Amino acid sequence: MTSFAQEFRTFIENSAPDKAKDNSNASGSSKVHHGLSNPTMRDFVKSFASEHPKLTYDDWRDTLSELYQGKLIDEVCFAGFMLGHYKKYRQQLPLPTLDDWLSHLEGWREIDTTCQSNYTAKELLANWDEWQLFLRDLARRETIQHRRASLVLLVKPVRDSADERLITVALHNVDLLKHETDKLITKAISWVLRASIKRHREIVRSYVTENSESLPAIAIREFEKKYSTGKK
Repeated sequence: MTSFAQEFRTFIENSAPDKAKDNSNASGSSKVHHGLSNPTMRDFVKSFASEHPKLTYDDWRDTLSELYQGKLIDEVCFAGFMLGHYKKYRQQLPLPTLDDWLSHLEGWREIDTTCQSNYTAKELLANWDEWQLFLRDLARRETIQHRRASLVLLVKPVRDSADERLITVALHNVDLLKHETDKLITKAISWVLRASIKRHREIVRSYVTENSESLPAIAIREFEKKYSTGKK
C-alpha cells in the first residue's frame, strides 16, 4: 500500500521536476530543494486534508515522521505545514515526538516552517509545566536546530499573548544563547526580541538596555529600529 508520505513526494516530483537544486546557501540546509513555494505547499496540504477526511492521528503522526526524515527540503517543509494544519492532532502530540522531529531539521527554512507559527500561546500555556521545561531544555542542547527552536517556538506566543510566563522563558533562553555568533541564533534572538515589543514592551526594553554589551549587534540594531519605528 502506498504511504501517505508518498503522495507528497509524488506531488513534489510532478510539480517542479526541473527545479531540483542544492539550496544550502539560501536555506542553510544541505538537502536538495525542488523550489516549491510556501503557498503551493499550503494549498496541497489543504487538498490532502479534504481528500483524506478520515485520516487518523496515528497515520498523521507516521506521515510526518516519514516526511521529516526525507531527503528533500520540500518534504520537511510539508511536514511543518501538516503540523500546522492539523490543530487537534498537534495538541495530542507528545513533546518527545516533536523533539525527535526537530533533530532532523537543518537550516533556518526547515526549522522555521515547523516552529515559527504552528504552536499558539494558548496551546503552550494549556500545558505550561511541560512546555517551559521543554523550551528551557532545548536552549541547552548541543544541536543548533534545537537551540534555534527554543527561540522560534516562542515568537508567535510572545507576540500574541501578554502572559509574562512566555516572555520570562523567552528572555531566559536569549540570555543562554546571546554569546553565540552563528546567524541561526543571532537572527532568532533578534526575531524573538522584536516580536515581544507588542505585548511586553517595557520588559523587553529593560532587558535590551541592561544587556546591550552582550547581545548580538544585529539583534540590538533590529530591535531598536522596531521599537522606535514599529517597522521591521
